[in-house]
Amino acid sequence: MEKSTQTVKGVIILLENESTIRNSFQSLFEDLGIDLELVLCSSPTEYEKALSQSKKENNLRGLIMDLSNTDQEEDTKSYKAADYIQEEFDFNRIPIFIHSGNLEHYKELNDKGTVFKIPKGSNSISSICQSLKKMSDCGFLDIFCLGGELENKIMLEVHKAFVEQFKGSEIEGIIDSISEAAEPQNITVRTKEVFERIALRTVFENWNSASMMGDGSIKEVQLNSIEHYYRRTSDFDFWTGDIFLWKQDPTVKCVVLTPRCNVGHNNFDELLFCKIEKITEEKLKALTGKKGPEQLRKNITDHQIVGERYRFLPPTPQFSGGLVDFKSVFTRPQKFIKENCDLEITLSDELTNDVVRKFAAYTLRGGISETEFGEAHHYVKKLVGDN
Repeated sequence: MEKSTQTVKGVIILLENESTIRNSFQSLFEDLGIDLELVLCSSPTEYEKALSQSKKENNLRGLIMDLSNTDQEEDTKSYKAADYIQEEFDFNRIPIFIHSGNLEHYKELNDKGTVFKIPKGSNSISSICQSLKKMSDCGFLDIFCLGGELENKIMLEVHKAFVEQFKGSEIEGIIDSISEAAEPQNITVRTKEVFERIALRTVFENWNSASMMGDGSIKEVQLNSIEHYYRRTSDFDFWTGDIFLWKQDPTVKCVVLTPRCNVGHNNFDELLFCKIEKITEEKLKALTGKKGPEQLRKNITDHQIVGERYRFLPPTPQFSGGLVDFKSVFTRPQKFIKENCDLEITLSDELTNDVVRKFAAYTLRGGISETEFGEAHHYVKKLVGDN
């Protein structure tokens, strides 16, 4: 039976040795009506006990940590809390707020979007509580945590993939094909990776597919613009759809259009790029006016509003967006990119395919010799007159 997380009240553990700060957090939690239980800990020992209990009950939704919680830590700048933070970052999926006056001594986990470094100040407690309330009210805290809704939903879909994906002797047929082609020592690894991909692909495709409603109408999946991008974690230095920015001038951005088969087999001398133009103020005004939503829809779905030369990339919190300019095509060697550029974001496969398709259409466009249109118009008028 699927385990429900709806009835479990989430817990936020606060490790802070100053009682006035603990009390301020407690009061603000109550004033804001945050639907989470705040567990107050004044020492590492209390924290470890609270953490153990929350993991038994599977209700941990976030941490608030002061780095220094003992006189010895204040003197040595060696913090037990740093170990706690790293452990939960590595093995859990919760927001971690580091609320400290010693952040200059903690350089780890910079630029990690689930770790928030908040210097102690007059508004710091309010800032943390407001963030937690926002995450709690929208249900975000219940999505990624251990035993959370995403984990349960994935396992439910994986179960469907197992019981509905295969018919007859298909499982044995797949295993036989692997056994025939793989080296004996690799059969187990290959079998696992093939079936794992089958399951995950099924889950992904089902989540992205339209739904049939009770009245027979079709409900399309509505993506958030941010779903058109992702931060790639694969082993490749470059991949089709990667967006790089120039270290010397971060306003200069470009997208990799070298085909995947070439990138995947390192079969290229130089990478193929197109520049990404900044969205102009005039264009932004057009997208935010009375007809803004319709204009934005047409741009994202590649209506001809942007013409044959450009492909619109929507702005999101991760990426400022822009216009891929197919006229600006150029190449650079790998070494140049590694030394002079930083990877900013990667287009989804779907958007990458559309950008490459439009680039190919632009480069393959053709025409005929220039025509004398006065003479051509004469023929048209004569044809109409004859009828």
